[in-house]
Amino acid sequence: MVAFRINRTNDAVFKAVFAKHPQITISLINAFFEFQGTELIEDIEFIDREMDADEYEGKESRLDILGRTASGTKVNIEMQVNALAAMGERSVYYWARNYADLKRGEEYDQLNRTVAINILGFSLFDANKYPDMHSCFGIYDVQTSCQLTDKLEIHFLELPKFKGRSVREMNRMEKWAAYFSPSTPDEELAEIAASEEAIKEAMEVEDVFTKDEVAKRSYEKAEKFRRDQAAQLTFARREERVKAVTMLKKLKISKDLAITQIIENYALSNEEATALVNSCW
Repeated sequence: MVAFRINRTNDAVFKAVFAKHPQITISLINAFFEFQGTELIEDIEFIDREMDADEYEGKESRLDILGRTASGTKVNIEMQVNALAAMGERSVYYWARNYADLKRGEEYDQLNRTVAINILGFSLFDANKYPDMHSCFGIYDVQTSCQLTDKLEIHFLELPKFKGRSVREMNRMEKWAAYFSPSTPDEELAEIAASEEAIKEAMEVEDVFTKDEVAKRSYEKAEKFRRDQAAQLTFARREERVKAVTMLKKLKISKDLAITQIIENYALSNEEATALVNSCW
């Protein structure tokens, strides 16, 4: 076990474990394919590509891994911890960029199945309406549910919705969710590692990672960047809500109605909305 509780959603750790160890990555991908009942993969080739300018300059906390299986299926795995606006549209955008790679003279039926796997450190969907931690999207007819094509597959794994249970009862996806979740006790992680070889290997890679001074510095830098980004997002959301309350006040509506509007528009609790309105009224 590592000497301290490592953040497995940290960009540097994620890259060290998954971008350099195909067998570990294959196990993670198969956890999603197995759950969907689709064909499991046995190998993967990591695809090198030029990074986008905003990613390269560190303006966006986005780390992803793109690979191609022997059958041609492309799989993109992205770790995203801080909540982002329009995450669904964003995922479709990146999926489309990976999918649209026809070369001159090729036909549309030569496009490969492209799968996006998004591991999220926040809840994307309302937990009251959509309590499951895993969701998978495709293109279907809204009336008949007829699938237009099986080339599109976008997964979301919402870590805050992970609910621990006996390791013996966990499927592979739940074990990976437990691996990433910061709330999983060390003794339970040890039991999971004993039952899932790829997770055991991932933890062994972490052990080596934490003993490398250069790697530790990259870890600390990534942690600082993530904290700074989270603070900026929190400040931006606060400013947006304050502006909304100020506008409601100018409209001369009642304070109670303003609180109701803030609750509905920003998904705050009654206590949070009341405190916000009182501070700006």
